[in-house]
Amino acid sequence: MKLPLAINKDNKKKLSIILIWLAVFFIVVILIGAGIFAFEKYYQGKIYPRIMVGSINLSGKTEAEAKKILEDKINNLNQTGINFVYGDKKVNITPVISTFEADLSLPIISFNTDDTVETISAYGHGQNLWKNFYNQSRLAISSQKIPFSFEISEDQLKKILADNFKTVEEPGNNAELEVITSPNNSSDISFKIKEEKVGFIFDYDQALQDLKNNLKNLDNSDIKIKALSDYPAIKKDECSGLDAKAKEFLDKASLTLTLGDKKWPIEKKIVADWLSIARENNGQISLSLNDEKIKSFLAEKISPEVEIIPQNARFEIKDGRVIEFSSSQDGQKINEMETIAKLKTDFLLGNNSSIELVMETFKSEVKNENVNNLGVKEIIGTGHSNFSGSPKNRIHNIQIGAAAMNGILIAPGEEFSTIKTLGEISEKTGYLQELVIKGNKTIPEFGGGLCQVGTTMFRVALASGLPITERQNHSYRVSYYEPVGTDATIYDPQPDLRFINDSGYYILIQSRIDGNDLYFDFWGTDDGRVVEQTDPVISNIVTPAPAKIVETTDLKPGEKKCTEHAHNGADVSFNYKVIYPNGEIKERLFKSHYVPWQEVCLIGVKATSTATSTAIVLP
Repeated sequence: MKLPLAINKDNKKKLSIILIWLAVFFIVVILIGAGIFAFEKYYQGKIYPRIMVGSINLSGKTEAEAKKILEDKINNLNQTGINFVYGDKKVNITPVISTFEADLSLPIISFNTDDTVETISAYGHGQNLWKNFYNQSRLAISSQKIPFSFEISEDQLKKILADNFKTVEEPGNNAELEVITSPNNSSDISFKIKEEKVGFIFDYDQALQDLKNNLKNLDNSDIKIKALSDYPAIKKDECSGLDAKAKEFLDKASLTLTLGDKKWPIEKKIVADWLSIARENNGQISLSLNDEKIKSFLAEKISPEVEIIPQNARFEIKDGRVIEFSSSQDGQKINEMETIAKLKTDFLLGNNSSIELVMETFKSEVKNENVNNLGVKEIIGTGHSNFSGSPKNRIHNIQIGAAAMNGILIAPGEEFSTIKTLGEISEKTGYLQELVIKGNKTIPEFGGGLCQVGTTMFRVALASGLPITERQNHSYRVSYYEPVGTDATIYDPQPDLRFINDSGYYILIQSRIDGNDLYFDFWGTDDGRVVEQTDPVISNIVTPAPAKIVETTDLKPGEKKCTEHAHNGADVSFNYKVIYPNGEIKERLFKSHYVPWQEVCLIGVKATSTATSTAIVLP
């Protein structure tokens, strides 16, 4: 049966319309595809339009161009710093702590330019086609802000803020015992309850969060510090009768600290100063002892007499053989927390008059062994650096640090830590201080010169072909560490210089100083590995800003102290290759970024109640 002619014509018409729409669809698809192809072709190796970091538009820039733009912004931020403000008080903090010696310079804000540029460049250019299409569609609708990648040493920054603003803060005080001594009889001691006080403290956590929000956009706008009410946890009306209880206890109290045959009688006036008021876990207010005051007493009066620092065995090479020059010794120190807990239970509550100190022991890690059987027979690498022009304190600290390294054994498979091996860095261990600028304050710190040790240790580890697991270059270029790019900064507790002894044998460190030259020799067994290292390549040289003057009340009015001379910023890299006896090859590119470093000088001003610390740029 044949269909009516009208139906056939309708079908043909519908088919024609469908074909036309299909043709239009395919043409549109082809045009879109061609447009996308042309768009991607044009932006190949370039950043897509409407991509920004804060207010910086990076549309159409290459990675190198974007990096240059961002680093210019960072260099400016590094040199102008960030102002933290409360009322009339202003503290300028730079991302790198200034110092009168390069060794104590420390980045508290590190900018990850390479990571940020890589993220920006990959936006819409990645391997996932659907994700690319999605990101490109977002760009068609609105601009996209990529947060800048950075790291902050939060504890360091909070400490700097607290040190600089502590003259403005007024923390609240709990009700507390006040010791009353009779003017006619110093042994006649009584107490009264001192009333609590509501105060205010600064919200450094919020300031830190505001800083992070700004740095995501490379914004160095002033950050206003907010004040928080600081309410006391213990009030006077809760402490009724504790002054009489303290008096009654002190009249009967007799305390002697002991350790074996040693005895330390504690005077009543010291015990009186230790007595305090505390809230127990059950919420009750009771008589207690002040932990911090006891710790200070133990550290000052008793620890020097009983503390023994653990000492590993030390060795040296003589006539081609390893000899012991320092025996191992186990250490001991007071366990402060357990001793204080014992004082609270046995003395305060139990009325015991004799309290034995609680000690803890530390075993030395390297005993007196016959190291001549441990594979220590030849030099496998030497590191060298020169410290000409160093001031007296710096040279002294280099000598102390080098001596701390001399004779150390590194076990096979051990990860060596420079900071751990140096041990305590203080007056007690012979170090001298240098001045560090933190905010608008100059603070003396120990350790100037130790980066000479870190740098020389980095170089000997490289020369020995050992894997470097942690290394950070200095914030700015320093003459002591030429050739540039082969330095390593250390600062207790971070950053550290670490590497692994993968030689299969023990390594013995020997240090030597010849004039102004520091050397470290690694003695071990040569396993045949070959080390190749290229000369450093310098690029992206940036000149520093003019000198900056920072007003401070830490110096006498008119007195002036300046850091080192200004230094150019730069990027430096060198290739490093280790060829092992089995044919295995390990390669690594070591990169260093040095910020342009302007001269920073402190000038003393008179202290006023509303003094504002400012930075003045010299022409």
